[in-house]
Order: sequence, then C-alpha cells, then structure tokens
Amino acid sequence: MKPGKYRLAVWVLLGMFPLLSGCWDRTEVNDLALIMAAGLDEGKNGGIELSVQVYTPSQASGGGGGLETGGADGTGGGQVIVQSIRGADFADAAAKLQEQLPRQVFWGHSEVYVLGEQLARKGVLDQIDFLFRHPQPRERAHVFVSKGKAKDILSMSTRIERDSSEALRELSNLSMGMGITMKDLNQMLTGRSKAAVLPLIEIKREQGSDYSFPVISGVAVLKDGKLAGEFNEDVRRETQLIRGELNVLNMTFPVEGKKEEEEGLMSVRIIKSRAKLVPEICGDRWRLTVLVEGEAVVQQNESAVDVTKPEELPRLEKLLNRKLAQKVEQAFSQIQAESRADVFGAADAFWRKYPRQWAREESRWNDIFPNVDILAAAKIRILSPGFSGKSLHK
Repeated sequence: MKPGKYRLAVWVLLGMFPLLSGCWDRTEVNDLALIMAAGLDEGKNGGIELSVQVYTPSQASGGGGGLETGGADGTGGGQVIVQSIRGADFADAAAKLQEQLPRQVFWGHSEVYVLGEQLARKGVLDQIDFLFRHPQPRERAHVFVSKGKAKDILSMSTRIERDSSEALRELSNLSMGMGITMKDLNQMLTGRSKAAVLPLIEIKREQGSDYSFPVISGVAVLKDGKLAGEFNEDVRRETQLIRGELNVLNMTFPVEGKKEEEEGLMSVRIIKSRAKLVPEICGDRWRLTVLVEGEAVVQQNESAVDVTKPEELPRLEKLLNRKLAQKVEQAFSQIQAESRADVFGAADAFWRKYPRQWAREESRWNDIFPNVDILAAAKIRILSPGFSGKSLHK
C-alpha cells in the first residue's frame, strides 16, 4: 500500500473511534423510577400533595413481589409503591420527590393523572401547567377527578388489574367509557368556552373484603380551571353523546302496547350514533338544537309486542326517539343551569355559523350560554329485532 493511502486509512479508522464508543449516555431501566400514575391533592397548609405510583422493575422481575411500603409516606404493594410528598406547587413537589428516590424519576410511562376533589374546587390550572411544559409526560395520558383524595385512588388494592392506574386506563379505553387525555384537556381549557369535562371516579369496596376498585361514577365539569359541578352517570352518558365521544349506548324505554297486557320495557343497543349541534340566532334569542342519529338493535323485550312485524317498528322507534331526546335535553339543561359551563362545544357551533356576531358577543358568552334555548331531537332506526325475534310473552 502506498504511504499516502496508508495514512488516509489510519485517519479514517481514528475518525471512527468516537462513533464506536457505544451508548455512553444510556440509562438502565433499573436506574429509573418509572411513574405509572400521579395524583394531586390540596396540601394541609397550602401548596399541594403529590402522590405517585412508582413501578419497581427489579423487584417485579426478581420475583420478590415488589416493595410493600414506600417509606414514611409510602403505601402500596405488588409491583408498585405509592410515594407522597408535599410542595409549594407541582414542580416543587416533583423536585423533592427526586431528592428522596434513589432512582431517576421518569414521567414518560405515566398514563393516569388524578386531580383531587378539593384541589379541583380551588383550581388546577397552575398545577397542570407543569405537565404541559415538561417534555416527558404523555399527551395521551388519561386525566380524572377523584371523589375525595387522589392519593386514596392510587393506594387502593385491586383484584382484576395489576394496580389502580391499570384499572383506570382500561375503564377509559372501553367503548362506553370516558377517555379524556391531557391533549383533550388542554384543548378544552384553551378553547372558546374555557370549560372542560372530566370523568369523576370514586372507590367501591367489596363487601367483606379489604379489596376495592375504582369506578367512573359520573362527570366533573371544570370552568376556568375550577370544579363547577359534579353530575351522575346518566348525565355523563348523554354529555358524551352530545360531544360525539360515545357511539355505543344502551337505552331502556317503556313500550305502550295497543293492549294493556302488551305494555312493558324494551332495551336496545344504539350503535353508530352521532350528534350534531345546529345553532340559530333570532334577535336576542340564541337557540341550539341537538340532533342525534344512529341505529339500534333490540337486546331485551319485556313486552308482548312482536318486533319482527315491520308495522311495529315505526311506533317503537317513535317511543325510543322521544325518550332519548328527553334524556339529552335534560342532561344539557342540568349542566347548563347548575355549572353554567359550555362543555358541549356550543361556542364553536355559533362561531362557525355566525362568525361576525360571535366576534361582537364573544366576551359575553358566559352570560349568554346559561340562557341559550335547548331543543333535542333523535332519529334512531331499529335495524334488528335480536336473535330470538318474537316476544316470549306470546
């Protein structure tokens, strides 16, 4: 080899050495404190209390079953520990948490954030600002409001799932569940109405057992970042339907038979449902019509009406649509009157149809929305009578 080519080859090899150093800045999994869920509660003397579920991969993989406690303020078992710490705000508490843990805190695995009821009443905008600014938290993580303390939700022992955060995540992913992510929450809080809706969770305990499980018991409405109202499960379903977040819904309604012995209840499963908001401004009156369309399948028929007869379907559909429209209108009116928060997207509907008038009245929306006239209409078609067809009462 000629001297020039030899020197060139040597310089090429020397230049490759820095690229062969491997993952010099790597962080092993066993060096990380993986945050699986976090809860925020109001502190006793001001500030906040941050509670986190920390996954322990070394204990889980080694068959030790995880740590049973998390120090002075820690509880839990299995593959996670629950650690709590107080701070002036979220960022301060997170920094103090890192000082007490021997591993590097990593927020990228957290799929659940729970806001305590008392903190939500006080206001959460300043605290969740940390989650929106920090580079690690997932924008697809689910957000909840707890009935009581968020710490109690994270500390409960569950049977079916690995821990409470896993149970909450699965509840949110169900077709009839309520999954509000950090991204959704950010869009709602910064939207035209400045109102948000979050699933409300509480603890249900098994009789005669120390085990408990979380359930979505209703909906929490936030206005300007503060808890403005809590509503039950029925209102939650209709709210999701209006917002276009629920396309599967079970509905039970009374059947008025031609004869007294034919009367009873009928349950249907509404599928492929969709809702549309139709705004209208007439003078000083603002009106909003909620149109719900979809298809249904009969699930249970306690009446003697033969749903296989084509002539019966129009009458049954009329009864179903009347009941559904009534429930939608009641849910809308209840939230409108009690929380005065537009969580349905009414502001966006008026802005799209009346952009010029909206620009003049936008600053008065908080006064206009409670007085908006509401009308609900449903158009659900019953496509299938179910497998058995005829009623067993005949």
